[in-house]
Amino acid sequence: MLAVWLLSGASPALASSSSSQQAAAKKSQAAKGHSRRSLTKHRIARKGQGPAPTQSFDEIFPPGHKFTPEEKAEASAFGVFCENGQWKDAYKFVTKAVKQHPERWWLYAARAAAAANLNRHKDVIDAVDHALQTNNGDANRLNVCQLQILKANAQSRLGNRAEAINTFLEAAKTDPKDPYSRAGASWLFATTKDPKIHNPTAAMQLATEAAKLAHEKDATILDVLAAAYAAQGDFASAQRWEGKAILGGDTEDIPQFQRRLVYYQTNKPWNEDSK
Repeated sequence: MLAVWLLSGASPALASSSSSQQAAAKKSQAAKGHSRRSLTKHRIARKGQGPAPTQSFDEIFPPGHKFTPEEKAEASAFGVFCENGQWKDAYKFVTKAVKQHPERWWLYAARAAAAANLNRHKDVIDAVDHALQTNNGDANRLNVCQLQILKANAQSRLGNRAEAINTFLEAAKTDPKDPYSRAGASWLFATTKDPKIHNPTAAMQLATEAAKLAHEKDATILDVLAAAYAAQGDFASAQRWEGKAILGGDTEDIPQFQRRLVYYQTNKPWNEDSK
């Protein structure tokens, strides 16, 4: 069963073991035949490059597609590499597989996910474009949205912020209920120093929409909302929302949230050069 693993920054793990393979097999079997949405948290890049997925993953299954035994084996093998953080092996595996079966769009999607974890941003964009061009309607709205977010993050990391914003906004149109595409565009509008891109008003609108869609429960999106308020000069609101992000944030995120709070307490907005 196919799993498109949209991850970023997963730490290397030990080589695969029989127990991890069994766990991956059970996870795949449990999800068979279903497409599920999860509000996967998206961490904010440290220099204003847009939200990026954490170590958790989404399993996405194209609707109506009957996977052959060979396709299931491909997905299972790729999944074990992902479970163990073996991104170089995952990338090599799926690159070979996609050469043998260029018609399988989900292999391009898997290649994009592996490339993202290896900071191969140009390869991410290329793989996403191929996946979008070859799926022939097999990809559902969630599939397409997540692929577009992967592409937008890669564009941002290459310094192409205007292109990244456009791609984030395309993803938002693809899935009106997705908060992370809006948060990604908002973050760039709020924190870039480029006067042609910096747009506090747009940042505020998108961040507010993202927070509502995430029911104000995702700390990384509240962090974006705080940055948007700060960009408008409303530092009291920025402090309030950053405080909520700190209270609800993951341990690894809190120090960064606290650094931003210090900026807001001194009436300074956070931008791409802030530390």
